Amino acid sequence: MLKIMNKNTCLLVLIILAATLFIAGCTGVQGEEKPVDTGIQGEIIVYTAASLTGVSKDLGSAFESMYPGTKITFNLAGTQTLKNQIEMGAYADVFMSASTRYTNEMMDDGYLVNDTVKKFTSNYIVIIVPSGNPGNIQSHTDLTRPGLKIAMGTEEVPVGINTRIVIDKQSASPDTPDGWKDAVYQNVVTYETTEPGVVTKVSLGEVDAGFVYESSFSAAKTGSLELIPIPEEYNALQIYTLGILTDSTNKKTGETFIEFILSDDGQKILKEYGFSSISST
Repeated sequence: MLKIMNKNTCLLVLIILAATLFIAGCTGVQGEEKPVDTGIQGEIIVYTAASLTGVSKDLGSAFESMYPGTKITFNLAGTQTLKNQIEMGAYADVFMSASTRYTNEMMDDGYLVNDTVKKFTSNYIVIIVPSGNPGNIQSHTDLTRPGLKIAMGTEEVPVGINTRIVIDKQSASPDTPDGWKDAVYQNVVTYETTEPGVVTKVSLGEVDAGFVYESSFSAAKTGSLELIPIPEEYNALQIYTLGILTDSTNKKTGETFIEFILSDDGQKILKEYGFSSISST
């Protein structure tokens, strides 16, 4: 009789165990949710203006943490170089531009999904000098002093375009001495194809001054550079834009990346690096 009861008990236990496993397989473990497939995954390649070099790493890391399974790869160069690379057939998912001019040209030529293009930050031009200010430059009027060495961007790179606007505005001011503009250009000893290139020349003390974006000064190592501001009425505000490339094969993740850049989290990171929000300009 005891043996029969043991067999019956074992059979009952097996039946209960099998039923439990069946139910668990159908419904999942109680209190545990299945992961939701958002479609936000995979790698996107972001062609990014060189002046965003410092902030790009933090933007990418924050996005990848927010969306596990994604990877952001930045290709950093002057905006005009990025545009040329895409026109030559290079693949990219997102275009982050420091020039509305180049963005508009790419929209007109069909390289961008136009309704995804957004303004996302802005930047002003400033003059930076090496720590200690060896050239003793106190304002823009001092840039004409004989023997000074100045660095600026080429006329194709966005920072160079805006530097020339600033120089033209300051030259037209009644407070600026005659001949100031020509004398400034006579002191330019290097034209750089990227904005970080100008920063490097100044940081190394190879030049006495350089025209760069305010964000580069904010991101520089404390004490490595000194700032000479340019009054807003003589300045040139650079508007940054971004958008999805027409040939992107991962548009959903690219669009989510744009949403992140425009979000409070993305804007906070940009602000930490000295960029200004569009709403505040």
